[in-house]
Amino acid sequence: GWFSNKDNVIHAGEGPIHAIRWCGNLIAWANDRGVKVYDHVTTERIAYVARPNGAPPPGEFRCHMCWSDERTLLIGWGDTVQIGVIKRRMVEQPKATMV
Repeated sequence: GWFSNKDNVIHAGEGPIHAIRWCGNLIAWANDRGVKVYDHVTTERIAYVARPNGAPPPGEFRCHMCWSDERTLLIGWGDTVQIGVIKRRMVEQPKATMV
């Protein structure tokens, strides 16, 4: 079930998490370095989007995220907006990617 005594660490060692957004089986989180996307069904991190060069310092403008649908993540860093689209890879490459 959902509630148990078992902890599963999916992120560590990069400082605090500033934003988390969940959509279906995908969890996206942002820290000072960028955004990561994790598929909790396959238990794999499937994407990383770096904080853009020239973005304001994280202490001034933290990342804001919003899922516009089950495959599209909108990511805002200060005055920059990035659009990440989750796409399934072909059969020989079972992981998804974000472009």
